[in-house]
Amino acid sequence: MTDDIPPTEPPPDPLLLTEPVPAPPAAAAGLDWARFILWTGAFLTLVLAGARLAIIRGDLAGHGIGEAARMALSALWQDGLVVLALVGIALSLRMVTGGGRIVGGLAAMVAVVLAIWAVANITAVRMLGAPLSIDWLRYSDVTRTDVIFDSLRRIVTPAQIAGVLALIVGLPLGAAWAARRPSRRVPMAVLGALAVAVIGGAALSTGTTGVTQVRRANPALVFMASVLGPRAEDGIADLGAGRPETLRAPVGIAPQLARPARPAKPIRNVVIFAFESTPSKYAEGIEGTLPVTPNLRAALPAGLRFTNAYAHVPASNYFLVSIFGGIVPELSADSMTNDPERIDLVTIADVLGTAGMRTGFFNSSDNRFQNTEGFVRAAGFGLVKDYRDWTCETGVYAHESITHQFLNTSSDLCTVDKITDWIGTAPDAPFFAAFRTGMTHHPYFPGETPEPLAEDPVMNDYLNALKVGDQAFGRLMDYLNESGLAEETLVVVLGDHGEAFGEHGTYVHAAGLNEENIHVPLALINPQLFDGGSSDLIVGISDIAPTITDLLGLPTPPGWQGKSFFAPDRPDGVFFFSPWNGFLIGYREGDRKYIYNGNTREAWLYDLAEDPQEQRNLVEERPEDAAMARVVLGDWVAMQEGFIDWLASGSALERKPPPAQATEVVVVASGSSFQNPPKGWVMLDGAHVGGFDVTSAPSNAAAPVTWEQIEAGWQEYRLPVTPGPCPRQLELFFINDEWAGEGLSGDTDLWIREVRFGASTYRVNRFVTLHEGTGRVDGDHYVFWRKGGIRIDLEMESACVTEDLAAQTPE
Repeated sequence: MTDDIPPTEPPPDPLLLTEPVPAPPAAAAGLDWARFILWTGAFLTLVLAGARLAIIRGDLAGHGIGEAARMALSALWQDGLVVLALVGIALSLRMVTGGGRIVGGLAAMVAVVLAIWAVANITAVRMLGAPLSIDWLRYSDVTRTDVIFDSLRRIVTPAQIAGVLALIVGLPLGAAWAARRPSRRVPMAVLGALAVAVIGGAALSTGTTGVTQVRRANPALVFMASVLGPRAEDGIADLGAGRPETLRAPVGIAPQLARPARPAKPIRNVVIFAFESTPSKYAEGIEGTLPVTPNLRAALPAGLRFTNAYAHVPASNYFLVSIFGGIVPELSADSMTNDPERIDLVTIADVLGTAGMRTGFFNSSDNRFQNTEGFVRAAGFGLVKDYRDWTCETGVYAHESITHQFLNTSSDLCTVDKITDWIGTAPDAPFFAAFRTGMTHHPYFPGETPEPLAEDPVMNDYLNALKVGDQAFGRLMDYLNESGLAEETLVVVLGDHGEAFGEHGTYVHAAGLNEENIHVPLALINPQLFDGGSSDLIVGISDIAPTITDLLGLPTPPGWQGKSFFAPDRPDGVFFFSPWNGFLIGYREGDRKYIYNGNTREAWLYDLAEDPQEQRNLVEERPEDAAMARVVLGDWVAMQEGFIDWLASGSALERKPPPAQATEVVVVASGSSFQNPPKGWVMLDGAHVGGFDVTSAPSNAAAPVTWEQIEAGWQEYRLPVTPGPCPRQLELFFINDEWAGEGLSGDTDLWIREVRFGASTYRVNRFVTLHEGTGRVDGDHYVFWRKGGIRIDLEMESACVTEDLAAQTPE
């Protein structure tokens, strides 16, 4: 018992013991989880602050220390609030549940996600101009195609991947190491200072901060708000509250552009050549100075170029709606290409197909992206192709996909060869071909032999990609010239939208409405119609379809919103929007350009005559002008929403273009003349319409006429007519065959290229010979060498067909 130590006596001196003293219970159990959560918050604060300063460093440049600190504080408070919320929730859960390990682990996981998100937000704001939102995900279309992953393989660098891995491992390990230190004072001091900064920053952010809202916003909060909150388009609810009495644009009328004279050879083919992601500033001959589009420049002497052409939305899928549907797309972040049946558009492919053209859409990239294939098929294209439909010796670019064996983009040179092959399968058949290049879409594929065109490697890739697209354009133009199709083909060459390279703090295209995003090159090319002129008319992509029908003499569907470039009543302005970076909407009228962010209520007013680079926002300098511009924009929003409502009601449209008013028969004729010019006579449903003399026909009394003389003699002859309710049949007769005799020069022949009646154009494939041995089809025309006639069975309206069926049904 003498060896026992009474419990009331003090313990032995630890220095005299040979064995270590057991650790305290908390240390024996592992980490102090409360301390771990505090240190997790402190480390997360450093990461988020560093990422935010990387985003706003350009805004801070040029300011004194005090002003820069104020700006930084106003930009950091949302990030600080997120950190305090995470720490507070985690500590509360630990106290309530007692589960330190589980709660601490969850807090670390959330902190790692927030840290990675903040670092990725540096790239998002740089590229998109705003944090990632649900609308940006809809735009990226990641659920429809896997080619997005191919692009990521080029965008994400090894350094970025290493940084993400460092955050995943380093943040929780660093917090665990620090939590083993005995003091909580350091993380408490960090979080205390953060709380003060949050309060001060929130107060400062209510005024003018010098940093835009999207550059201050925490990316996690933005994304959650975009998922749980109202849609982006709801941000313009305070504009255009009513519906206008008319569907006319609320701007003045532009001076009329002189319409070219009717060509000697009718235009029977149309090509739309769209350069992907190409602003006007890089197009030689229009605005560009870099030597990257020499073929475009070389084609312009036979064209008419437009120096103020605009995309309505800086996105390829919205471009398809405008170029083919003749409208400004619906004001929504959801593309109309995703649901082409909701609003049944009559398209330029419908109209040209009805006029007898074969139609083909060719895309260097993937038609699955943003449902391009579904939309263009619904738009009436008979042939729809993309890079998956051919092999290409000059290359199919990027990397093997992460999930499937799909690749991104074929060489534009390869794609254009497929177009010329298609045209060549039936060179005498009229055609409408639409082509969109692909190599200039981000992340830019520079081709097989890139040249040093810019110091920045990304810009250099882009410029080389554009050069390849221009080579494809040159190859197409060479084919049209060499095959004799150039004079009969209208070529529309343009950029589908622009591309930014940091001019206003954003990259790529869909994030802004500045000139680099939406100001595009545009030219109409045809050697018969144009002679190298230029127009400063303000035009939009929706105006192209009605311009084509105007130049071809075809009816324009009533559901098209655009106006022909040559129309006398076209508006002197253009409307545009971009619904992913906030909800940006704006317009240009004359030299004034106004942009409004429907979500943040920020506005920009520019005078493009004085400030073409858009460096000086005049909203505060000219408040009255800004207020008036906002009123006009509100009227335009109301008009646009009213138009889409009207279009969606179906009252404006039928799937097939409605027939034009059939008030005349138009005959395109030439021929040869002996003693008198060749004479034709037209009858409609057995009733006489009238005759015409082909006075342009060259004489062959002294010598046989040449093909060139016949070609030069093509003319239109218009015969007024008052048809009955359901016209069915036209007959055309050659009535004055005159011949000098065997072995003598001199013969009167009549050549017919086409006949137009109402909305329809009838060519030789619709001609039926009435008298054998009097004429025949010769290429794309019909030749009468003896008196005789042809019959044309007219297209009938559905109501007429119904009446016929009813009359044939026995009672």
